[in-house]
Amino acid sequence: MRLALACCVAAFPVAAQTDFGALTHAERRALGEEVRAVLLAEPELAAPAVAPRNYAAEAYQEKAQADLALIASLTDQVLAGAPIALFTGDDCADCDLALAELEAITDTYGISFTHHMMYDPASAALAAQLGMTDPPFYVMADRILRGHMPDIVLRRYLAP
Repeated sequence: MRLALACCVAAFPVAAQTDFGALTHAERRALGEEVRAVLLAEPELAAPAVAPRNYAAEAYQEKAQADLALIASLTDQVLAGAPIALFTGDDCADCDLALAELEAITDTYGISFTHHMMYDPASAALAAQLGMTDPPFYVMADRILRGHMPDIVLRRYLAP
């Protein structure tokens, strides 16, 4: 980057006297080759033009980082050493199915999971800290999955 800047500064007096609209074909080609070489050497110069900022994603980045920090702070209580935790509750139509499917998947892959029943005050408090009120939901070290997840989705996350 410094070399490119030095070349530009050194060439500034000449460039100030050059009419870029009146370049010959050979001069345009030489300039194009120089610009290409600089962009290949310093691709970050062209990055904003090639991949403009995603302001929508940036707006949620801080919230996502806060959520990950929250999960990390509660990992010992929520996951208790397992790769996934399932929160279930009473009067929950999908909870039994979610539990049965997760048991089958973890048996298949030889892994464990932590089961939190939200009628237990400690589990309810963990769910509240996570901002989750409706069971079932799953917690992993890097995500929370709200609602019953189909077997194929959970296998994708838990497969060795």
